[in-house]
Amino acid sequence: MIPSDLSPDKIRLTLNKIQPYINKTPFLKASTKLDEYFSTNIYFKCEFLQKSGSFKARGAINNIISQDKTKFQKGITAVSAGNHAIAASFVANLFQLNNKIFLYESANPYRIRKCKSYKANIHFTNPKQAFIDASNAKNNGYYFIHPFDGPHTIQGSATIGLEIIEYFKTLDKKLDYLIISVGGGGLISGVSSYVKQLSPNTKVIGVEPEGAKGMSDSIKLGKPLENVSVNSIADSLSAPLHLEYSYNVAKSVIDEMVTVTDDEMKEFMIYAFDNLKLMLEPACVAGLAAIKYKINDKLKNKNTLVILCGSNIDKMTWTKLTN
Repeated sequence: MIPSDLSPDKIRLTLNKIQPYINKTPFLKASTKLDEYFSTNIYFKCEFLQKSGSFKARGAINNIISQDKTKFQKGITAVSAGNHAIAASFVANLFQLNNKIFLYESANPYRIRKCKSYKANIHFTNPKQAFIDASNAKNNGYYFIHPFDGPHTIQGSATIGLEIIEYFKTLDKKLDYLIISVGGGGLISGVSSYVKQLSPNTKVIGVEPEGAKGMSDSIKLGKPLENVSVNSIADSLSAPLHLEYSYNVAKSVIDEMVTVTDDEMKEFMIYAFDNLKLMLEPACVAGLAAIKYKINDKLKNKNTLVILCGSNIDKMTWTKLTN
């Protein structure tokens, strides 16, 4: 069931609020060559061009501008392997807020530098300890901007769904399939909650790494996993746990979950560079790998949109992963 927090009217209001602070990221129609390669009419939503480098900025901004400023007197806190930490650092800098950003010790040096470029107050931790650290900061008065759970975070993600529906209206085409990379579940639950209310026949397919398939396992189990075993190059999709709010929305809007291997993501990092001239992180190309290897037979002659969710990756890391 989709909660009232995610009604179309609420999401339109959310987009109006955050619009002055975000980029209206472009849509791209793939070339005939790509359509033929993937056996579907493929479209891209280029959210990797969003401020801070990923869709995460939408939810982070919405958390700040939707609530009384007294909540942020002490500052904000966030926990992340990278993209959400960058978004939270960006927002703290934008609104001049004190912050405690808990970043995994394994975080890519490039992402650490990006956080520091926004004057982040970084504290290094690990996936097991991270949410405990953030909870302690919250108890000390810092407002916790959750990376994937809660109404304000997911409303931000849902604004992408609004933009997708409006885009296909301008094309006068129906959207048959929506392909979304899944980490904690905030992106797929937000985007799909809006899309399903306006276009219920659109099929939503979530994509996870084989080494971080917490949402797939949670749906099979019938409840959100509190402890997910992760081992994947796609650190942006390696959420250590799932939570009730986002899980309950996700399970009501997802039609199918599929997994892809690290090698398949590496292959499509190279493919995206060769054919789109884009240097994308593993999480961003998971959907392309899924279309080619897991769901190709379903998409023939259909209109398929892939959300390119973010890409905070440097040349050295990209080269290391793809060699």
